[in-house]
Amino acid sequence: MYGMPTFHAISEKEESDVLAVARMPRTAALNLFAWDPETCYFSDMRILALVLAATSLSLAQEQKRDLSKYDAIGPYKIVKFASGPKTDQSEAEIREFLWTHWRQHRRGTLTVTHQYVEGIIRAEYFVEPDRKGRWGIVQNTDYPYRPNIAPKRFSCSSFERVEPDLFHLPLVPIRDSEERRPETYLLHPVCGPAKDPHLW
Repeated sequence: MYGMPTFHAISEKEESDVLAVARMPRTAALNLFAWDPETCYFSDMRILALVLAATSLSLAQEQKRDLSKYDAIGPYKIVKFASGPKTDQSEAEIREFLWTHWRQHRRGTLTVTHQYVEGIIRAEYFVEPDRKGRWGIVQNTDYPYRPNIAPKRFSCSSFERVEPDLFHLPLVPIRDSEERRPETYLLHPVCGPAKDPHLW
């Protein structure tokens, strides 16, 4: 049986170190702490907790939004190992919401939880303009079942619809003028990686 980590008050120097680490990108901050896969503990839980809190607060402040200005749907829960009409309908609704709001320059947001055999992944999307006025979609993803994986942020301002063939490369674009039901296309962020493209 593994023991629980010991917590105690931190010194002024430790507090200073925490503040310095908190200013780092979250992934870099987490890499400073050794992860033990057998005990599932980080090497210094008390400082790690403060770092996570500080970086979360920083992220929240950077992305503070007036959600009253956003159209919202969901939340959704998609069970990835139990595909069926309900799952397909939910994914189609999400895809259509993101595509139409981006095309029409309308703010929108939604949250979806993907459940896999290994655990869950949570993602939230924001359709909005960036600081330069370019309309895009921001995807924030976190992994509650894998505390050693830092949350990820992906954003893109260019999208296209593609034929729904996950194994076909290069992707086959669909003309913007062509009317399609959301079940018959996938949404491709053009600024994603070419060899392993994001497909929504």
